Amino acid sequence: MSPVLPGILLMIATCAVWALAFVAPIALPHATVAEVTLGRTLAYGLISLGLFDLRRALRLPRAVLAKALVFALAGNVAYYALLVLGMRWAGASLGVLLIGLAPVTVTVAGRLQAGIGALRPVAFPLALFCAGLVVANAAGNDLSLPPSPLAPAGVLGILAALAMWTWYAVANARFLGETRLVSEQEWSSVVGLVSLAAAVVALPVAWAAGLTRAPSTIPTGELARLGLWSVLLGGGSTWLGTVLFNMASKRLDLAILGQMIVFEAVFGMVYVFIAAGEAPTWQQVAGTSIAVFAVWLSIRRLYGSPP
Repeated sequence: MSPVLPGILLMIATCAVWALAFVAPIALPHATVAEVTLGRTLAYGLISLGLFDLRRALRLPRAVLAKALVFALAGNVAYYALLVLGMRWAGASLGVLLIGLAPVTVTVAGRLQAGIGALRPVAFPLALFCAGLVVANAAGNDLSLPPSPLAPAGVLGILAALAMWTWYAVANARFLGETRLVSEQEWSSVVGLVSLAAAVVALPVAWAAGLTRAPSTIPTGELARLGLWSVLLGGGSTWLGTVLFNMASKRLDLAILGQMIVFEAVFGMVYVFIAAGEAPTWQQVAGTSIAVFAVWLSIRRLYGSPP
């Protein structure tokens, strides 16, 4: 078996669980951004608390715990909140188009660490990937609507989320390649523990600011759905997704790791269309196919032959 194949399979599994986040807005149409974000983060933190010895976490160097907090914000809490807000203000299609650049930005940032020349083998696949992204999003109907007064702020929010997550993906891969203090699974739980601390501090602030509703005011059925999706997002999309991503990060070149993120959009599209009972347009199928082919071409150019 090619040594690259386990990393590719891990990254596909990562994207499959990450993509659950795309279904949450459909399943929770009345929940606020803060409710979904904090519910996800609290579930992630509580699961991490049950799986990792808190005393051992507290014995880790302070610099490592500080890094875990920054990663928790950049890769989960602040990133997700900015993305959801930005998509509500700037429009779903524009949001998907901009955040869809993550595979490109992560690839470029990762390869630039090895010098400008390191981009040459993947330059054409990256251009092909961008073309596929444009084709896949060409059918979005809210791109042609009059912009909202908050659209510029929404675009800035999405771009900030994109920059934040790009930095996180590269820095997290570098950290895992250098550290011997924690395993990939343990690091997911450490990040979850500091995420829990951040959520506990943020919850009363959000409540006082009117960003979340009191549980007693939420209908029982909606509260149950919110709890279920908090567990799905916190346990599956976040804890398990982070573990799988950490494992893939140690096995793949960042150029491949970055472009493999396209499968999050592939799974997300499948999940959303199933939930909505609709079929994708030919543009979405064609564009996604072009992007996936670009990933295959990158693997071939970097490793000599596809695994």
